[in-house]
Amino acid sequence: MKSKIFILLAIGLFIIACSTPEIKPDKKAGWTPNMDQHSELALIMRELYDEAILRKSILERGELAKANSQLIFQMITAKPTEPHMVGPAFEPHARAFIASYGELNAARSTTEQIEAHNNLVKSCVACHMSFCQGPIPRIEKLYVAL
Repeated sequence: MKSKIFILLAIGLFIIACSTPEIKPDKKAGWTPNMDQHSELALIMRELYDEAILRKSILERGELAKANSQLIFQMITAKPTEPHMVGPAFEPHARAFIASYGELNAARSTTEQIEAHNNLVKSCVACHMSFCQGPIPRIEKLYVAL
């Protein structure tokens, strides 16, 4: 009888030891990072990137693409991932991007639009050289061969 109680006790202790305790957030810490949340500026850039991927495929088929994102005008005031990622040099880069973006719809041929698209990609790379170099290899894949 004592051996049965000992075995049951051992199994019970084994189950308790192997169970995962519930981890409660430390309320004293006050801030818990949400790694899945992106800044306003990052979300705008991701959407513009998706648009550029689509435009690249349309241009590679020899067709003209429409560029009609209103997000470009929000870039200047959008909150960045980290405050130091924008500064006095950011606004001129953003304005150059907006100007390059405007050239997309002004293009009357696919060759002109490819040149405008590639200039837009150049402006992205130039800005990212100053502020956030991580996505540059991904951005450079947006170029369209003439």
